Amino acid sequence: MLATVDRVVFKSFPTPETRAPMPKLLCVDDDPDVQTTIEMRMRDYRVEVEHAFYGMQGITETIKNHPDVILMDIAMPNGNGEYLLDCIKRNAATSDIPVVVLTGMRDPGLRKKMISAGAAAFLSKPVAFDELLHTLGQFVDLRPHDQESR
Repeated sequence: MLATVDRVVFKSFPTPETRAPMPKLLCVDDDPDVQTTIEMRMRDYRVEVEHAFYGMQGITETIKNHPDVILMDIAMPNGNGEYLLDCIKRNAATSDIPVVVLTGMRDPGLRKKMISAGAAAFLSKPVAFDELLHTLGQFVDLRPHDQESR
């Protein structure tokens, strides 16, 4: 004889089908050390880091993958950051993507120029990871992996 159970409560765990998609961060920087550092530091967070190593590749990856936020340098070969930002902001399909500038350039007027051109934020290299995380977190949910089911 089978016993019946009135009510069973199961804790639900997110499955790949029910889990919210991870936000995508496109890092556009010609310095492989910067790319590697960003990738390594973001591993503890629910974010997919994609890479582009020069301006034109950044444009292609933005159109192809439509990231949730872009972190980009300014001084790069084959399409600098100013050109990349202009292309992103002029394209109706990508103009809503927040762009965070991360540069080692020390031009005092550059911050104002990039913000006026549509950058959502401007950071100087070297940047403290907490500052970078706080800035990116204004645009995407950067929840640590151990909190992904909350």
